[in-house]
Amino acid sequence: MSDTTDSSGVPVPDLDDLRFQPLVDAAKRALPQRAPEWTDHNVSDPGVTLIEACAERTDQLLYRVHRMTDRQRFAVLRLMGITPLPASPARITVVFARTDGTTGRREIPEGTEVSTEGSTESEQPVVLATTAPLTLAENQSTGVVEALEQLVPVTEVLGTSDGLPGGRFPTRNRPWRSGAPVAEPAFGPPMTVRVGGVVWPAVRTFADAGPDDGPVHWWDDASCEVVLGPLVPAEGGPEQHGNVPTKGTRISAEYHVYRGRKGSLPLGTPLTVVSQAGLSATVHGVLAPAEDAEDWRQALERAGLGLAPLRRAVTAADHEQIIEEHVAGLARVRVTALTRPTDSHVPTALTQPPRPAEVLACAVAARDPLRAVHYFDDGGTITALPLPLGGPGEPDDGDAVPRPVADAKCLDAVIRTGEGRPRLWFYGTQCLWDGEDSEDASPQDISSAFPDLPDDFSSELDEVAVLADPTSADAYELFFFKGETFYHRAYTSTDRAFVPQADSRGVRSLISEAFPGLSPQCQESPDAVAVIGGVFFFMKGTRTEPALWRREDDPLHVLLVPLFEGDPAQAPPGDAFDVPPDVLNSVVGVVDASRLLGERLRVGKPQYHRFGIAATVRPWSSTTADQERTRRAAERALRRFFHPTAGGPDGRGWPWGRRVHTGDVFTVLEAVPEVRATTDVSLLVGDGAVPSVEVSDGGLVLLGDTAIDVDITEG
Repeated sequence: MSDTTDSSGVPVPDLDDLRFQPLVDAAKRALPQRAPEWTDHNVSDPGVTLIEACAERTDQLLYRVHRMTDRQRFAVLRLMGITPLPASPARITVVFARTDGTTGRREIPEGTEVSTEGSTESEQPVVLATTAPLTLAENQSTGVVEALEQLVPVTEVLGTSDGLPGGRFPTRNRPWRSGAPVAEPAFGPPMTVRVGGVVWPAVRTFADAGPDDGPVHWWDDASCEVVLGPLVPAEGGPEQHGNVPTKGTRISAEYHVYRGRKGSLPLGTPLTVVSQAGLSATVHGVLAPAEDAEDWRQALERAGLGLAPLRRAVTAADHEQIIEEHVAGLARVRVTALTRPTDSHVPTALTQPPRPAEVLACAVAARDPLRAVHYFDDGGTITALPLPLGGPGEPDDGDAVPRPVADAKCLDAVIRTGEGRPRLWFYGTQCLWDGEDSEDASPQDISSAFPDLPDDFSSELDEVAVLADPTSADAYELFFFKGETFYHRAYTSTDRAFVPQADSRGVRSLISEAFPGLSPQCQESPDAVAVIGGVFFFMKGTRTEPALWRREDDPLHVLLVPLFEGDPAQAPPGDAFDVPPDVLNSVVGVVDASRLLGERLRVGKPQYHRFGIAATVRPWSSTTADQERTRRAAERALRRFFHPTAGGPDGRGWPWGRRVHTGDVFTVLEAVPEVRATTDVSLLVGDGAVPSVEVSDGGLVLLGDTAIDVDITEG
């Protein structure tokens, strides 16, 4: 009973490793506690005989449970959604070299085939095709390009029909099918099934195929079998779904496969260039080795490790992985919500100091603001501190708190649409427009002034902020913050009133989700929120943090950087980083097929921030030739370091969204062998120098003009 291998040589898994004798021994050990009066445990005792009989029966049941037929195993795999993967192709790089002695420009088109030579007559050569065009410039003797193994066609006789319903015919190989997500994926692999020489098309299910629906077949991906029409039990008697071929009819299939590890090519393998004279080819590098098709054990192991191929994208990282796997011609992919402002500097008027460490509210005009007015508790008195946006300011009597607010000794928020416009004060459960005579001031309940507000946003607010609509002079989005949530809606500003826009709806959101760039401290109960230039500045204690508002229906941005074939140390052409239309269409198709229902994505190129560099360096030698050599070496090093695909500290491209500092330039120039020292560096944007180059979230940099001054003066 210890042998767990069936006649086919397939090991049978042990779901329970207990056998006859361990079961008997375990039962005897339990007797003193269960039946202390039972003291005779010899084999001659009738009770022990009963224990042994039960153990024998249990052992037999375990043996039967452990035995799973192939059909049962494939049914379980099918229910679990686990499908063994077919053999994968080899991806290599090929170096082409001229052999005809020519030196002029030569184009090697995409799809150029190269092949090995079979070692025997029966062995077919491995054929690969280039995935991109390659240009050998004038006097360039060699070039490297990626190549992919090509599919091998297979025509196989699966067997003959026995004339019975539900015939199953396995294939010797697992047919290849592309894993690239598509909007309407085809069912099963690309395969042609012939029954008696007639093509029987595939169906997704036999449920809708009746006996009069013509000849069809179904592909069982789990068991790798072609299935013909079954006879299905029904209440009124068995029903035939699909046709059944007559007895003796030959069943055949035509499909494509990869060779698996037989298609692997070691480095240096010579290749024959097909239909291209005057060229030789050699395996230059292996990007991805060929792999054999999985068996069911490997598929189970992969599924247990969570290594199933991605078909749907749940996170931004999923989108990036799927695009990189299924779209060629891209150097980099970034999927982001673009939540960080390009300029993340905090205005001086909002920093602490000069603002107080604890503020009750902050008033900033929604349009063309000139100053920020902070209100804080000064020994029980609500005091105003106006600060011009750009430097310290002086108190102004016009910023005084209205008498009802001062008497209440409570202030939650202050908003205004423009400089010189009336302010709306929020305190407790009430709000008040200023500019009225203090004796005639008429506070009103927040719930009356804003009847659309949810009840929990009608009192004890943390802050209220206002965002101007740039397309309309009287349109605004109001934000009511409370705790970790906020409520927002579009309003029209009238004389001392905000009227909800008819086509708008109020939305409740979490601060952490709508402003994902904030720290945890600012994501709950902010002291004040000011909006300047579309950027929200959250104040909590001594902290002031900028963030962009991400609307509930804002799309994810899919940012693409195409492959760059030129020298990264030279200035690229103006259209070098334009995404080719075919690549863009491929990404759109893959993203549309893999996105979740309702998810919106926008595909395009990132924002490139162009800047210039002026630097003064000292060479090791003062000769004219060495000066020019130093200038060229410095410029080449700078262009390579700030390159979108080959730059950055790791050489894989400038980091997404990282600003450029003068220290980056010093670091690059210090490593140039021709440069003895760097004495001055300036970063240039537009017509002026800047302390740093600000880069948007998901943006990259492009180095424009460089002015390298080689200083040979001593001292």
